[in-house]
Amino acid sequence: MIKTRDIKVTLDQLILDPNNYRLFGEKESKFIEDDEAESFQADTIEKLDSQRLGGLKDSIRAHGFLEMERIVVRVLSTPKNKVLGDQDKKKKYLVVEGNRRTAALKSLRGEADASLKEKIENLNVILVEGTDDEIKIYSATLMGIRHVSGAKKWDGFQSAKLINDLYKEGNSFTKIGEILGITNREAGRRYRGFKAFQQMKNSSFKNKVEPRHYGLLLEFLSASKDGRKWLSWNDAKFIFENKERLNIVYNAITTDNNGYLQIKNPGDARKFVGLLSTRHSADIEQGIPIQELPDLEDLKDSGKLQRIKKFITFIDTNSFKTEEMEHLNDLLTSLEQKLEVSNG
Repeated sequence: MIKTRDIKVTLDQLILDPNNYRLFGEKESKFIEDDEAESFQADTIEKLDSQRLGGLKDSIRAHGFLEMERIVVRVLSTPKNKVLGDQDKKKKYLVVEGNRRTAALKSLRGEADASLKEKIENLNVILVEGTDDEIKIYSATLMGIRHVSGAKKWDGFQSAKLINDLYKEGNSFTKIGEILGITNREAGRRYRGFKAFQQMKNSSFKNKVEPRHYGLLLEFLSASKDGRKWLSWNDAKFIFENKERLNIVYNAITTDNNGYLQIKNPGDARKFVGLLSTRHSADIEQGIPIQELPDLEDLKDSGKLQRIKKFITFIDTNSFKTEEMEHLNDLLTSLEQKLEVSNG
């Protein structure tokens, strides 16, 4: 059974978690075991320093280190460390929650005033004790409350990585949802997005993969199922099976040799997916950028009518220069031709 208790430690006893989900980016590293964690501290601080630590350090400089949100730790799992008692200053603890705050303190050590120096020698933390599996579930639940469904949310990619790890350990989407405070449907959606992301990492586009691609690929697994169908999503293997069309998507979400990027954000991805159920799906397969294709609203009768009304208002309320009038004459010619065909 999981237990928690308050203990006092020094900053030197706290080991930053090199497997922290904040650190998973475009290049995932191998899982680092506890007996190697200390050797990765400099690298871990450097990576965490890129996670907007500046504001946090400024706050500590101005107001001191406030312990309203306690750092949560577990015993570093090495044979030598386990036999040391709580009062032994050589005993090390791995940070479960509060890695950014710990990293900020470690970064400020050299400029700490007397008050902060006293604080880092007497930090109040919460120690979590239990079996390895119990601590894993406790840690995941804590991260879910704070970073998946809570106020301090991670990027989607990081929460999806946590869901992937929990699923690999045998947890169902229902169980994962309970742990993280989200629905089983949402847990499944994010897992599928992560698997689609992994598929791209294993493709010929692996050198172009970025964390943002997770959110873009997620749009091709949307509830409309148009993206799934077009790319032949296999929900047993969790992969897209239509490789030719998948390459069209990969090309669209990565920059070409000229730096052109067709799908820049989830809104562009939604337009791409939406066009798949229209006559313009053939245009997409021929490589025509979505920027050259109509907006989805313009393909609806209500959307076209609204666009015409707005354009009439635009014409009525503006004056135009000579060059603009030339284009309006071209428009007039086009409208007359349309009306002739319509009146037949």
